Parts: sequence; C-alpha cells; structure tokens
Amino acid sequence: MDTTTQLPPLPDGVKCLTPNGPTLREYEDGGITFPMLTAVYRIHSLTVTISWVVGHLMGSFREPNKLTIDFDSLAYAQELEETGEDERPEAFDGITTSLLRSIPMAHARALMRDQYEQLAVAGVREEVTPLPSRVEGDEDYVHVAQAYVSLVQVSVEPIKRLTEWSMESPDTWSARLRRARSRGVLVGKGRDARIAPAYQAVANDILTRIRTQKEESDGN
Repeated sequence: MDTTTQLPPLPDGVKCLTPNGPTLREYEDGGITFPMLTAVYRIHSLTVTISWVVGHLMGSFREPNKLTIDFDSLAYAQELEETGEDERPEAFDGITTSLLRSIPMAHARALMRDQYEQLAVAGVREEVTPLPSRVEGDEDYVHVAQAYVSLVQVSVEPIKRLTEWSMESPDTWSARLRRARSRGVLVGKGRDARIAPAYQAVANDILTRIRTQKEESDGN
C-alpha cells in the first residue's frame, strides 16, 4: 500500500480484509455515480464494510460515511474450516454493543485517507481549472478563492495543490488569498473558509462556465 498515513493498531479480534489499501467502487445516488473507497473487516465473525464516497455533488464528506454490517455465510464457512470449529456462536449474537465498540473507524480512515485525498483533489482540479493566469478583477479573485474553498474541504495542503497546478509560488498564492479576504470575497479560515454571500452567484457562474466548456470540448 502506497500511503504516508500511519495506521493505528486494530482492536483484538478484528481482522482487516483489505490490508493493502481500500478498494475503489462506484456509488450511485440520485442517478449520479460517484467513486467510493471501501475497507472491509471481520469482527465477531461478521463482515463490516466501511466506505467513503468521493466528490458528492452536495458536499465533501470529512470522514467515511457508509457502514454495513452483514453475515457472510461463505466467509463463516471458511472460518470454521480454518479453525476446525463446529460453530462460532458470536456470529449469531447479531449487532452487539461489543461489536460496535470494536469497529475500527480510525484504522479505516487512515487506510483510505491518502487515496481519498488524491481522488478528491483530482475532482476539484477538474471542477475549478483552468485558473486565471492573471488575478486582477473581482471575478479573478472569486475564482481563486473558490478553488481554495473547494480544496480545503479535501486536502490538508491546499496552497501546495494550487502551486502544483499553476507552477506559481506558495507566497504568490498566499498573497492572492490575503487580497481576496481584504476585498471581502473570501471569509473564514481553514475548513470554515467560504465565498462571501455577495459573491456566491459569481462563483457558481464560474464553475458552471468551466463545466460547460469542458463538456463542449469533450463532445467535439
């Protein structure tokens, strides 16, 4: 697994079935398909699946957002064969408090974190680029501020990402964001950063224009 995130230890009796990293699946909501990362565990002879949807249109999930607990008859039979046991009664206790306490949310988040950020940042890049080469008027500042606001929801290093996309220095981007704040375009800091209400319609128009241009380009 190519990850820089340190994985916390698993609780006793919990086995990760995706130790080399999460699987990438598709998740459909309202007729729209989104990427979804999934980590799978065995706990008390039940299969626990923890998933993290990437790039949902309604917003970015800050933590894994989907949890499934199920009895897997094939996995149960394999466990009996491997252990030589006739039965494992805990599998039929259902969803107990003990099982819920053993669900390794911190481990799943760490396992998926790096890949989630890669996918989410790529989605933001598709949504907000190309960025203006010169940042002078209000619309330019709304554009770069929107790129920052979108990035802080999914990346711990938003200015580094903007630097990579534009080949301009972090100091240049920091100065642009300071000016966006002084103009009243950008308010809040960190994950609470947002476009000021007076400029939200402009930001929406910019994103719509970018999306339309790319759709038209793909159709040619």
